[in-house]
Amino acid sequence: GYNKLNMAYYLGGKELLVKTIQDNFNIAIDHVVEIDFEGFTYVVDAIAPKGIEVDVPVEMIADMNMKVEPGKNNLHGEDLLKYVRFRHDSNYDFGRVKRQQEVLLKLKDELTNEVSFKQLAGLPKVIEGAMQYVTSDLSVSQTLSLASMVALNPINEVETITIPLENSYVNKRYEHAGEVLQMDFTQNIEALNGFFNIPKAVSN
Repeated sequence: GYNKLNMAYYLGGKELLVKTIQDNFNIAIDHVVEIDFEGFTYVVDAIAPKGIEVDVPVEMIADMNMKVEPGKNNLHGEDLLKYVRFRHDSNYDFGRVKRQQEVLLKLKDELTNEVSFKQLAGLPKVIEGAMQYVTSDLSVSQTLSLASMVALNPINEVETITIPLENSYVNKRYEHAGEVLQMDFTQNIEALNGFFNIPKAVSN
């Protein structure tokens, strides 16, 4: 039967998670990268040693036991991890997803803005260090090649999508799963197909 998406990862790791996404949303997953909390802090501090500037709300400081003032802060690894994990504001999980997307985009900017030869020379060391916290079906050489490609060919615009779409779900509660977002699969699959430019199936 149906359950929360993260239950697939809990029951069968990345293999079941990939199969669940592919079977339910009709999209192919090319590669998978798993990174733990320690790996996140390592990568953040390696890419952005001066930190990432974000706006920290007062309710987050108490909830996540952060030693910063409300407002704009340059957060480093551990505090930035708390920032992307926080979900006890008015937007709940949607707010957390928005913060995660925000940080990923800012990390992309750190990697691509004013890249020096010194930074490029240090990429292999950064990636080699990060790989101890990462499980991936990409080799170190493939990862380095992708990172170098991003660094040498700056990406000016990144599009994101959050599923389920607004007004495409209802709040439900089930004995076996607790609180869930029960969504309209047809509407969300169409949105994903459009986002990834997947042609519609032709019926005979």
